[in-house]
Amino acid sequence: MRLVFIIFGILFILTPVQAQESTFSLIGKTKDIKDGSWLYFQDLVNGETLDSAKVQHNSFKFDTKLPEPRMWLMLHTKDRSKFKEVWLQDKPMHFNPSNVDFQDAEVTGSVSQQLVEEEKSIYKDFDKISDAELRKRQETFIENNPNALISLRMLYEVSGKWGQETTGKYFEMFPEEIKQSSFGKRILSFLNNDNIPQLGEQYTDFELPKSDGATKKFSELTGKVTLLQFWASTCYPSKMQNQELKKLYRKYKSDGLEIVAVSRDTEQQEWVKAIEKDNLKWPQLSSLQGWEGPVFTNYGIRKTPSNYLINSEGKVVARNLSGDELEEKIQELL
Repeated sequence: MRLVFIIFGILFILTPVQAQESTFSLIGKTKDIKDGSWLYFQDLVNGETLDSAKVQHNSFKFDTKLPEPRMWLMLHTKDRSKFKEVWLQDKPMHFNPSNVDFQDAEVTGSVSQQLVEEEKSIYKDFDKISDAELRKRQETFIENNPNALISLRMLYEVSGKWGQETTGKYFEMFPEEIKQSSFGKRILSFLNNDNIPQLGEQYTDFELPKSDGATKKFSELTGKVTLLQFWASTCYPSKMQNQELKKLYRKYKSDGLEIVAVSRDTEQQEWVKAIEKDNLKWPQLSSLQGWEGPVFTNYGIRKTPSNYLINSEGKVVARNLSGDELEEKIQELL
């Protein structure tokens, strides 16, 4: 499986993407935005500001040459008081918040934009359904919409949980134009990463700075059972899960449970502040390099919170467990 994607990657490098003249435009209306104000396009995958447009007479227009035929961006005011995620496609599009707030504006002209509400419905009751039901919904969405970049984003987010083989199978469903997007390149990097520990394999050791600045090897911090937790101080679901982990840590620490957290934060002060505020007692590590940190890359982490559960022999026995399922597995291993 992996060899196939290595070959694809080589072909992608050697074969230039056919140049396209951008036919994209976004014509929009506004309300409650002062004339002369500027709106900005921020690339939500790569983080760059792509273009800007001035509001005049409650309207604006972008004529942007897109670096990719399909993109996921944030349209926002300079102070970000008004914003909306927008799925762009290389064709004329329209933005209309006439009867709603800016962030609820109707956007037309993009396949992915038409699927936003359907994608949201997958997660509307995620706290009440089983992991199996959630996965079934995600698989169905991707299978039904392989021509939409929003489907590739979903695959990117779940790739760490689904693993390389399953991710590769779904990746092959997408057309070349979408495979060659920024999301596609990141998934391809994941598929070709030989370092990601699989279920039943030994964990990959690493060394990172602790919150006090001293470096530690992961192997020096493990217990009889170890939960390797990936999180961020800016990630609300991570902070909610930390509250659950505090209960587990108090309950099973004396029996041999250890939790080791690796953060995708980039700001030392914010990271340490969150640790202290939430009173997190287990070891905290970070390279402060965000998603591009070596441990996030080598463990194939695409979403926070994520975790690996490791037994006393150092083998990965489960990934991305939570709630009762996590506690039951910890009890079984201890």
